[in-house]
Amino acid sequence: MSSDDWYRNKDWNESIEENFYSKLKRARSQRDQYLVIQALTLTERHPEISLRLVDEYFESRKDQYDDVRALLAKADALIALDNLEKGISAYQEILERERDFPNHQTGVYLDYPYLVATKKIENEYANALNVLNEHIDRLTFPLDYYKWHASKALINNDGSEAKKALDAAEVKKSGFSFHQNVGLVGKEHERTIKRLCKISKTWPPVKHGHPPQVDKYRVKHGHPPQVDKYRTTN
Repeated sequence: MSSDDWYRNKDWNESIEENFYSKLKRARSQRDQYLVIQALTLTERHPEISLRLVDEYFESRKDQYDDVRALLAKADALIALDNLEKGISAYQEILERERDFPNHQTGVYLDYPYLVATKKIENEYANALNVLNEHIDRLTFPLDYYKWHASKALINNDGSEAKKALDAAEVKKSGFSFHQNVGLVGKEHERTIKRLCKISKTWPPVKHGHPPQVDKYRVKHGHPPQVDKYRTTN
């Protein structure tokens, strides 16, 4: 373990905890940051520990600088525990904080609607769509476009949006010269992709009467433009 790994433990036991707090006691200006990073690292494998560290952060923090990331750890841990109601509440708190502190941004503007859509939480549909529309200008990577279009497709049962999400899922390079593998759609989305395939088969509803349209996503990411063969004049 390197000298910087003591606050990035992926596992947790009594020995690791003892070592973590031993070093945390000697930390001064960055203590809050170390607590939050460790909480974020444990959200999937040890969500209960992650929540405990988040509580400790809020009880002892010196300022609010790491609040957004601490709330993100809380939300992810709650969702890992299948406490969706409280997880969504934490996501919504993050979105409010981001509006107040626009320099502190996360991917919650996509994660929240995607969770709502994939888990079929109907009472959150309207708000999830509003969040998507509010942040459309932030889309950057293929995964961003996938989650944005997939969320809309699932919520509205929209075949057009499903096709766009599937197009984004097929992209194999991010379009960024030194980070070609960053922000791609991974295997963890396979189940949702199968749902999108079923929805996409409902599109187009009719084959007539519209001018050709170019897929702007493909052009932006360096792919040759494709004309939608179903939107051509008779």
